[in-house]
Amino acid sequence: MTVVKRRYTRSTDQNNKSSIGNSVKKEFENGKSSFAHSRPRAKREKNDNKTADVSEAMNHLSHVKLSDEQLNLKNKIMDFAKSQLKNYNRNPSSGPSMFVIQGDAGTGKSVILNSLFNEIQKCSFGHSNNKIDDQVLENTSNFLIVNHPEMLKLYLRICKSFKYIPRSSLERPTSLINRLQKDKSMADIVIIDEAHLLSTSKDAFKRFYGENHLQDLLGLSKVLIIVYDSKQALRMGSYWDDDDSNNGSSLSNFYNQINPNQRDWYNLKEQFRVVAPKDVLNWISEISTVGKIPKFPDSAKKRLNYNSDSSDPRDNFDFKIWDDCGAMYEELKKLDAQYGQCRMLATYDFPYRLDGKDYYVTCGDNFKVRWDRYTPKVVTPWSERADTIDEVGSVYTIQGFDLNYAGVILGRSVKYDKLNDCIYLATELYDDRAGFTKKKNINDVDNVKQKIIMNSINVLLTRGVKGLYVYAWDPELRARLADTLKK
Repeated sequence: MTVVKRRYTRSTDQNNKSSIGNSVKKEFENGKSSFAHSRPRAKREKNDNKTADVSEAMNHLSHVKLSDEQLNLKNKIMDFAKSQLKNYNRNPSSGPSMFVIQGDAGTGKSVILNSLFNEIQKCSFGHSNNKIDDQVLENTSNFLIVNHPEMLKLYLRICKSFKYIPRSSLERPTSLINRLQKDKSMADIVIIDEAHLLSTSKDAFKRFYGENHLQDLLGLSKVLIIVYDSKQALRMGSYWDDDDSNNGSSLSNFYNQINPNQRDWYNLKEQFRVVAPKDVLNWISEISTVGKIPKFPDSAKKRLNYNSDSSDPRDNFDFKIWDDCGAMYEELKKLDAQYGQCRMLATYDFPYRLDGKDYYVTCGDNFKVRWDRYTPKVVTPWSERADTIDEVGSVYTIQGFDLNYAGVILGRSVKYDKLNDCIYLATELYDDRAGFTKKKNINDVDNVKQKIIMNSINVLLTRGVKGLYVYAWDPELRARLADTLKK
C-alpha cells in the first residue's frame, strides 16, 4: 500500500441511492451469520424523521446467530440468574448477585445481552419451554438498562415486535433508579448494557443525585448482569478503571464486595465486528491502548500489492493510512455509494457546542465538513442516515454501532513524540468540555484525561467491519505513520 496523496474539489452532492435490505426475522436468538460483514444492507429512508422498516443496526442486534462461545455463555448466565434468584427469594439477607461480561469493543457483548433478555422475558411471561426449571422467572420484574441514548432508540424500535418486552422494561439508569426508589420496589433481574457509562458521581444534568449508579442499583436489584469494557469510559463523571482505584470507580471493588458464591466474571475475546487479520487488530490495539507507533500490518501491504480477493473475509480487510484527509473523504464517499454505512469520524479535537449552530472539522486546505448535528427526535441511527455522509461523527455518535468503513481523523490533541517514538497527547487541545468536567473522585486529573482520549481513539478505530482509513492531523505524526509503510 502506498500513502495516497491527491487534490480534489469537495462535492456537496448527497448520495441518495437506496438499497433494500432483507427483512428482519422476528427473533432475537435467530440469525444467518455470526460475521457482521455478511449482514445485508439496510433500507435507506426517504424521510429520516420516519421509522425505517429495516435498520442495519436492528438487523445486527436481532438477526445474528450466536457463536458456540456466546451460546454457552448465555446458557451459563441463565442458569446463574435462576439459581441466584431462588437463593435471594429464600434468603433476602444474602444480598444481590452479580455476573460481569467483560470484552473489548466488537466482541459481541450486546448480541448476547439481547438474546439473554429476550429469553428471560419470555420466561417471565410464561412462554418457557421448560416450565419446571424456569418457574422461578415467571411474573418477575426485569429491566434492561441502556446508557447510550442512540442505542435506547434502537431497543425501543425492536421491542415493538415483542409483546413480552414492554416499553417500561427498557430504561436509562437514572430513570430506573428514581422509579424503583419512588415505588419502594425491587427489581428481580437488571441487565446493564455498557456499564462503563454508568455515572460514578453526582450528575445534575442527568438528574442523578446519588454517588454512583451501580451502588444504587445494587440496592434495588436481586440479580445484576453487567456488560462492561473499561476502555470505553469517556467522561470523568462516568470514569471506570479497574487498574486505578484512586480515580473514578472500580467495578472490581464492587464485585469483590459480593459473596463469592453469588458472583461470576467472564471475559469475551473473539472479535466479531472488525473482520481483520491479526496484525491489523494488533495495530489498532497498540496505537490506541499504549500509544505505540505500530509496524504497518504485513497483511495490508500484501493486499495492496496483490489486490487479494480471498475467501477469508479477514484477508480482504481494507486498511490504509492517508496523508490527505480530503482524498480519504472522497474515497469514503465512493465506498458509501457501493456498500452504505461508510462514515468519517474524528476525535473530539474540534470545537462543538449544543447551541443549534453548525461546527466544522477542518484538516488542511481541502477538508471542511460539519460535525454531526444534534437530532434527538430522529429515530434512525446516525450511521444509517443517508445525509450523514456529509458529516463527521464523534465518539458519542458512533459508540455501540458498526460501520462498513470508518475514516478516522486523529485530531489536534494526538501528536508525535519524536524523542520516545510514540503518541503524545496534548490534553489542552481536546475540546470535550463535558467529558473533562472535574469530579471530586478524580485525583489524578492529567492521567485520567490521557486515558479518556486513548479510550476515544480505541472506540473510533474499532467501528469498521470491512475497512479502516486513518488520517493524522499532526504533520509529524502523519509523516511517522507514513514512514512505517516503507520499513
